[in-house]
Amino acid sequence: MDVVIIGAGQAGAWVARSLREAGHEGGITLLGREPHAPYERPPLSKAVLSGAEEHPPVLLGPQQCDALRVDFRPGVEAVGIDRTGHQVSCADGSAVRYDKLVLATGGRPRALSCPGADLPGVHALRTIEDCQAIARKLVPGNRLLIVGGGWIGLEIAATARKKQVEVMVLEAGPRLCARSLPPRFSAFLLDRHRREGVDVRLATTVASIEAGRQRALAVELPGGPQEFDAVVVGIGLALDTGLAEACGLEVRDGIVVDQAGRTSDPDIYAAGDVANQPNTWAGGRLRCESWANAQNQAIAVGKAIAGGEVAYDEIPWFWSDQYDLNLQVLGVPSNELEGTLRGSAEEGAFSVFQISEGRLRSVLSVNVPRDIKVAKRWLKQGTCPPPEVLADRTVRLDKL
Repeated sequence: MDVVIIGAGQAGAWVARSLREAGHEGGITLLGREPHAPYERPPLSKAVLSGAEEHPPVLLGPQQCDALRVDFRPGVEAVGIDRTGHQVSCADGSAVRYDKLVLATGGRPRALSCPGADLPGVHALRTIEDCQAIARKLVPGNRLLIVGGGWIGLEIAATARKKQVEVMVLEAGPRLCARSLPPRFSAFLLDRHRREGVDVRLATTVASIEAGRQRALAVELPGGPQEFDAVVVGIGLALDTGLAEACGLEVRDGIVVDQAGRTSDPDIYAAGDVANQPNTWAGGRLRCESWANAQNQAIAVGKAIAGGEVAYDEIPWFWSDQYDLNLQVLGVPSNELEGTLRGSAEEGAFSVFQISEGRLRSVLSVNVPRDIKVAKRWLKQGTCPPPEVLADRTVRLDKL
């Protein structure tokens, strides 16, 4: 049985690895649009962007590909899927036959729609080349505009401030990270970034961009134009579902899959950012853009294709590093639940436990990773200590 994987990011690489670990003996072909070996993307906005690390960690290098007998084809873009003939067509004119196909296509950064959005100096961050281009602009005294107050934008802002770059962040919505954080945490991040010298402007958008006089770009903002040395756009991911739609797979906020990662075609699977899967913790379907989900979901898909019984239903978890903060979120936070505070936001180490009907629903933590570890156990068990116990810092949660 030959397996073809379209997409050589976190999910695609882990599907290949998981297939071999699960005992698959057939062919594995991995098609990657980028010219690099599969690598981890999270460091691009942090250690690699700052220069602390030269390259992001490689997920599947040449020696690993040889050892696992993976036919990795860098710089090869899939352009069509023939479901009847079980064949993938590529932009270079080649074709690859499959018995099972995995779509790990992820997405591309959303672009601004205003005039001047395509000018040189307007960047997004998705690839190593993107990271290198932005890093060249992180020079002390330069001015950087970040459009989008989500995770990518805030991580870039933190990295740029460490490099003594003047930073402005524009967020179109009323608060930061509104899709994934309750208001209390949005306010905490807003306060921290402003204390670090970031000019954060909420409910603000870009009207236009043009060439500047003193700096590279002039950006039209409420109150008048301002000039910057670079603009970074971080306003979300445009899912790469084109191949799936064109071949008739069910697509609804991503490629619709079951708990084994199977699409509406039993010979085609999907994993990673692009997959929309049932999730108990979300109370329905969930499409999760996170490093952990891309890896774990891909491992499950590899096992399923190799013949294992799989019902992937992980608790959503993601993290972000900004300044000296490690923020982790476990579960699906609610904007309606206030939560029980443990620790002190002023001291920079605290957790908020969201409880509903006596059960833990989510936990959000800043610089207290041990709280996440014990909360995961409670979530799986469907239990939770009383709020007064959670709030008492003299009580060791790992002993409960």
